[in-house]
Amino acid sequence: MDERGEALVVIPARWASSRFPGKALADLNGRPLVVRVAERAAGMREAGAVVVATDDPRIRDAVTAHGFVCELTGEHATGTDRVGEVARRRPQFPWIVNLQGDEPLLDPVDADRLVAVLRADEGAALATLAHPLAGPQEWRDPNCVKVLLDQRGQALYFSRAALPGAFPGADPAGDRLALRHVGIYAWRRAALLRFLDLPRTPLESAEGLEQLRALEHGLGIAVARTQRRAIGVDTPEDLERVRRLWPA
Repeated sequence: MDERGEALVVIPARWASSRFPGKALADLNGRPLVVRVAERAAGMREAGAVVVATDDPRIRDAVTAHGFVCELTGEHATGTDRVGEVARRRPQFPWIVNLQGDEPLLDPVDADRLVAVLRADEGAALATLAHPLAGPQEWRDPNCVKVLLDQRGQALYFSRAALPGAFPGADPAGDRLALRHVGIYAWRRAALLRFLDLPRTPLESAEGLEQLRALEHGLGIAVARTQRRAIGVDTPEDLERVRRLWPA
């Protein structure tokens, strides 16, 4: 751990992707995508260490060639399991940040805020990020994960559906009440290790969203709001969008 922070930032990256195989090593302005994410993570004030976690030697070799730490992990069903393997090797870190390897435009300031939120909210086991929806079309898009918050700023529910529903005759206003979820998480160490030992839950399976396992087992999720829209790279078309937005 260095003097900057107490958070271990883990970037899970895998070769296989149904929509974009090998995207972790796709070129983004002269460097692999996952390396660009590691560069962003290194800009966090809270980061005491940044580790890319992968099951593929090609990704490991590319990351280490650019001066970042990368560790090979076992086969895992989810990125969170991969993060957990790395976190167990480094018990000195009280905060664990799971930063997706396909979010190269994420502002380090927003990632830092998640750790700050956990420090301030003892009732939260983990924290995540969300921003306003672009409008009704995005609200109805099943590829866009929505989150509803309670009055304390904690998550009530996540869904791919257009939620909340509306009382008959009322203005649905769903795109103004829900937020778009951004898949980055900061965990308390003990909460992450507990989560990884919990069985999958019915809502998690129905929605295909891991964070619902946390909610179903009573783990509070604090949600930090940002006005900055995240652009994840899920397809080659997404990568082209990011290339156009990348600073010259």
